[in-house]
Amino acid sequence: MTAVSKDSFDTAAAEMKDGTVAIVTGGADGLGKSFSHALLKKKAKGLCIADFNETTGNRTLREFADEFGEDRVMFVKCDVTSKSEFEDVFKKTKAKFGCINLVVNNAGIVNEDDWEKCVDTNLKGTMRGTKLAIRYMGSEEGGEGGMVINVASMAGLQAASFMPTYTATKFASVGWTRALQADPCLKAIGITFGALCPAFANTAIVKEMDRLNSDVHRDIATAALQKLGLLEVDEVTDSFLRLVLDKFWEGKVLGLTKLNGIVQV
Repeated sequence: MTAVSKDSFDTAAAEMKDGTVAIVTGGADGLGKSFSHALLKKKAKGLCIADFNETTGNRTLREFADEFGEDRVMFVKCDVTSKSEFEDVFKKTKAKFGCINLVVNNAGIVNEDDWEKCVDTNLKGTMRGTKLAIRYMGSEEGGEGGMVINVASMAGLQAASFMPTYTATKFASVGWTRALQADPCLKAIGITFGALCPAFANTAIVKEMDRLNSDVHRDIATAALQKLGLLEVDEVTDSFLRLVLDKFWEGKVLGLTKLNGIVQV
């Protein structure tokens, strides 16, 4: 890993491309909500919040509509494990805003007991969202290219023994992203792929560590948290914007820890 200075890019001054229309999965709460808010503040033309929690989704929609206007934001209930619901997100977003050129596959869970659900959500959900993004950003649906950001984790770069299924899904997501970014056919149609890999962040997922079944695993997780530190949501969001807006990071995998800051991986 190679450390990269946070001072080399002015996030506050950076601007988003005109006409940006984004979809953010898991966008109603936590990191997804913060990413969505940041994109709207950066003048995204339109944004779709896609989330399985209808109550939270509608509440976030009202907040954003009050701040940014109803014409710039929408909510679509979506479980990313459902092919039909996920495709509905893309159809409705295009119908409202005319195009899609940024997709953020952020939805994810930690569930070592129901490992199949964890794989279906974290990995297959990311792959499904990416495949839909390629279709809607490509000529098949009249697209003109765009960007896909897959939200992974430092657990996708360094194995976390206390959550092996989660680790496997995030390693796979990083590999998936890198393989697609290396594909000359996708480059030719103007689609880029990046991955964001934060360590422990102050969100609901961190609280899942309290539910680990083994005292040994809880001790390992606690030690890792103490070593790497706890990121605040705004720190992760700033790095997310770097990945979206900073040309240096286009098509790369960005790691982030409280201890070391942004790292290139």
